[in-house]
Amino acid sequence: MLAQQAARATRRGGVRPRVYILPGIMGSTLGRKRKFLDDTLWVDPLEIALGRLTLLALPDGGRNTALGVLLIAYLKLKLTLEAAGFDAVFHAYDWRQSVDVLGAELMRRVEADGAENVALVAHSMGGLVARAAIALDGRRKIAKLVMLGTPNFGSFAPVQAMRGTYSSVRAIAALDLKHSPESLARRVFTTFPGLTQMLPAPEKFSAVDLYDPASWPDDGPEPSAALLGAVAGVRAKLAEPDERFFLIAGVNQETTVGMAVNNGKFEYTVSNAGDGTVPR
Repeated sequence: MLAQQAARATRRGGVRPRVYILPGIMGSTLGRKRKFLDDTLWVDPLEIALGRLTLLALPDGGRNTALGVLLIAYLKLKLTLEAAGFDAVFHAYDWRQSVDVLGAELMRRVEADGAENVALVAHSMGGLVARAAIALDGRRKIAKLVMLGTPNFGSFAPVQAMRGTYSSVRAIAALDLKHSPESLARRVFTTFPGLTQMLPAPEKFSAVDLYDPASWPDDGPEPSAALLGAVAGVRAKLAEPDERFFLIAGVNQETTVGMAVNNGKFEYTVSNAGDGTVPR
């Protein structure tokens, strides 16, 4: 029914405002483009079972790129916008990479497409990518940004992902016949600048200095000092909010909202002040 409504809206023609849909972290498929059939690594259960996710580790895994978005997560949003009269298009991106690099890539696409007064609807990390693009938007071609659960001040989920304790990482590792969650975290997830740049912001969370490698307990994986040291510079490049910015924030879901180091281990504080991933 929703697809039919979207098709009817498209056939009506006329000027339809352009909307770019940016998925969240892990919401774009990754792999290598082929002439006839792309070689998809993320997220292909067979490739995961064979232990090939290690091919995504940076920098060597940089030969892989964004191929598309996970339609199971975002197709309904696209069809809803099209049924409402918008020209909605996906903007897949390589969520492993640095947010400022991804923002520049998005801005180049907006400028090349030639549309004016475009809107961005961005989930999770996509909101940070959008802010990086808006910072480069000197001609204000982007008229509106709607953020869906964007971690503007970070989240504790990246800490858990890089330690191999996050539920999604453990679920992925359950399919992997060659690597444990900790091994995947150490070899793969700790190499991603984009994930590191979503650690809790020091102005909101200072109980543990997550940007000092010495603060990370020795009982698990940790990001490199180089990645941690680059975060502040990237965050400084993000556009500050103005009248174009809107945020939809979820609440009343069990969410990690704090952490401490006790007996050489990370311990987490949980409350309902968040959407399950991002603290309010």
